[in-house]
Amino acid sequence: MNLTFLAPTFLWALLGIPLVILLHFVRTRKRRQDVSALFLWRRAFELARARRRFSPSWLLLAQLLFIALAALALAQPQLNFEGPPDRVLVVDASASMAARDSDGVRLEKAVRRAGELIARNGRVAVVRAGLDATVVQAPTGEAVEARRALEGLVAADRGADLVRALALARSIATGAEIHLFSDRPPPAGESVSYHPVAGDGMNLGISTFDVGIQQAYVAVVSTSPRPQEVVVEILHEDRLLSQATLLVPAGGQANATFPLGLETGIFEARLKPPDWDALGLDDVAFAGSEDLVVVLDIRSTPLVRALDAIPGVRWRVTSVADRVPADVRILTGVDPSELDRGRYLLFPEPSPEAQYKTVQDWDQSDPLLRFVDLREAVVGVDLAWNPAGEGWEILARTGDLTPVLLRLDSPDLEMIWAAFHPSQTDIVFRPAFPALMANILRAFRGEDRLPLGSPLPATADGRSPERAEVPGVYRVEGRGYTSSLLSAQESRLPPPASAIAPASGAGQGRAVARSRSAAPWLVLVALLVLVTEWLLWARSRGEPWLAFERGR
Repeated sequence: MNLTFLAPTFLWALLGIPLVILLHFVRTRKRRQDVSALFLWRRAFELARARRRFSPSWLLLAQLLFIALAALALAQPQLNFEGPPDRVLVVDASASMAARDSDGVRLEKAVRRAGELIARNGRVAVVRAGLDATVVQAPTGEAVEARRALEGLVAADRGADLVRALALARSIATGAEIHLFSDRPPPAGESVSYHPVAGDGMNLGISTFDVGIQQAYVAVVSTSPRPQEVVVEILHEDRLLSQATLLVPAGGQANATFPLGLETGIFEARLKPPDWDALGLDDVAFAGSEDLVVVLDIRSTPLVRALDAIPGVRWRVTSVADRVPADVRILTGVDPSELDRGRYLLFPEPSPEAQYKTVQDWDQSDPLLRFVDLREAVVGVDLAWNPAGEGWEILARTGDLTPVLLRLDSPDLEMIWAAFHPSQTDIVFRPAFPALMANILRAFRGEDRLPLGSPLPATADGRSPERAEVPGVYRVEGRGYTSSLLSAQESRLPPPASAIAPASGAGQGRAVARSRSAAPWLVLVALLVLVTEWLLWARSRGEPWLAFERGR
């Protein structure tokens, strides 16, 4: 059982106790009385002076007891017979929580305040609110485990899904108190105990970094109340390519375009922030992709021309293309059933028995066929060249429904199967062919940019992926992935919360909902004490206790 007060401010009324005692101590009444001899009063005065001026009485005790009971009743004491309440601590782990204010780092402030709720508590769970909500500590009664989970939190995610985190918190501990520690207020309609940690930090950061053909685009945002000049540099393999000084308006954004020359690969944008910059995660960003390595087992002029026209592609011809390391392999005459891992573009061998057909239908909404016009294209189809097995998706076909282009997509094996050899079709003379090759290689390349805070792709052996917690280039099985913050919302640090009070009943969990209020009983006892005090006072004055006794 524990005791809590819903309105502890009223406990200040207990200061009336010493006031009543003081009044009893100094209370003296002098009345004029005619006597026959003054020596009797002198003797009485000397005896009274030798005695104590103040002596407790039942009347004083009743008055003190009434003041104490009234103050406790106004404070609304709650008796909880179930023990300490369970709590779920939801901690915002978005990148803005890594900002440093004058009173400390926001995440550290959140962890410190959350740790104060662990002592004298029931079971405690910890939920990390990031790009996704995760339970970093299931409900436990061990304070050491809960503190260890809090201290292991890292703020880096591009955003925080607070709605999902609060829903997860309720699902793992029904009826528990929910406490949110964040620099942003809880979503509308959410009834939780909110602990704001936003401070006075100001920030300059890169919110956009995109790489195009021989140029890069950079946007910088600021939360400073004054215009700021900042130097932005573009680097490639630690070599400075270009730089510029941007004038960022007060609380605004500045943009610039930088030349890249003929360089390809991964580029780095870096700004030189002032000393007061509160967040370092957005001072650097990465964009671009590493060259895609392609090997061919034949030297086909149409294929070579298409590959040369695609930026970021390095190719070579080798007779052992199925065995040398490469990102993509272009093979001819290989049975698809013999392949179990990798990315392949498969063509048949040139066939003198090829039947020439016209393409009539293709999936124009598919990313592989975007900007690819196959209208009336003629292909020499080898009917004996047909992939075996299930899972193939037809992308294009002839008028008699003969497949021309198929795709197989599985976790470890990606294949594009063509029913024609490049030397036996007029597609290679159309703009559709380089566009098709570019789309295929782009699909094989996949997404090389990951939001900061997201997990890296899983490895082939199924190991749990790590998280990208700092901007940089991450490698998984030889493939490079860039990760940057690039979030104007996170770079524009939320200001301090003035006075955001939780909704009525917010955060009250199971123990509070089943507690009992002692205030009614205290009020009843206080009234009884008040009646008793009046009776004692009337008796001390020799007056009748009841009004009707005065008429006797």
